[in-house]
Amino acid sequence: MSVNQILKYIIYLFLTIFILYGLYVFLFYVNQENDLFQEPDLSREKAQEINAENKKAEELFIETEDGTSLHGWLLNNSNHSPSRLLIYFGGNSEEVSRTLPEFEQLNDWSVLLVNHRGYGLSEGTPSEAALFHDAKAIYDFISEREEIDSEHIAVMGRSMGTAPATHLSKERNVAGTVLVSPYDSRTRVMKDRYPLIPVERLIRHPFKVSDKAESIESPLLALLASEDEIIPTEHSAATLAAWKGESQKVWLEGYNHNNLQSSPDFWKSIQTFLDEL
Repeated sequence: MSVNQILKYIIYLFLTIFILYGLYVFLFYVNQENDLFQEPDLSREKAQEINAENKKAEELFIETEDGTSLHGWLLNNSNHSPSRLLIYFGGNSEEVSRTLPEFEQLNDWSVLLVNHRGYGLSEGTPSEAALFHDAKAIYDFISEREEIDSEHIAVMGRSMGTAPATHLSKERNVAGTVLVSPYDSRTRVMKDRYPLIPVERLIRHPFKVSDKAESIESPLLALLASEDEIIPTEHSAATLAAWKGESQKVWLEGYNHNNLQSSPDFWKSIQTFLDEL
């Protein structure tokens, strides 16, 4: 084989690698929303079944400033009026009606669960900016209701939902924050998953949770799973370290990202934290 042939093969090899790498980066860029916002559906008929099965749940529609209608439920767990309230933000593949039965075990705290834009019966298209905007709209809407104690509103977020929960804790006077499987930023998580891609230049929804945490003075409860395969523990630890207010961590040994709510310490820890606010 001649030198020219060898050089030709080397050039072809590098061109192939370059093209494949370019395709790899391109697919990452264009598929960001599909990978992040999985937007589970909910039919009107299923919502009616949920209403019939959950007598303590009030179906709500919240209209934002841009005319988008957000859909969810207010779970009335309290016998007191005005009631203390926990606002919940779900994960990236979560339709919040599925967690209604789990939240019924919280004692003397009502719970507001609203689907993200594009999730369930909520209208619109999800994005970082939209989720942050909607978090404030949800808080402002519910805090005006007479049956809600506006001085005792706490927030809770799970996985992707920890970003709007943290944003709301920064922008409004919340009593406390519960974060389940939080990350420091989606940019850093994705850089770990895709070390060969310039993620910080391409990502459209960075969700900089730990940066916001630096100015939040309300108390924090973080629930972490020892076997979390989605959010590495060092990313959760970074947000805890950055939190300006008091913070506490509950380590759920033997549980993963999707089943840590099955731990008997999960709801017990949340109830204790809320009752101490």
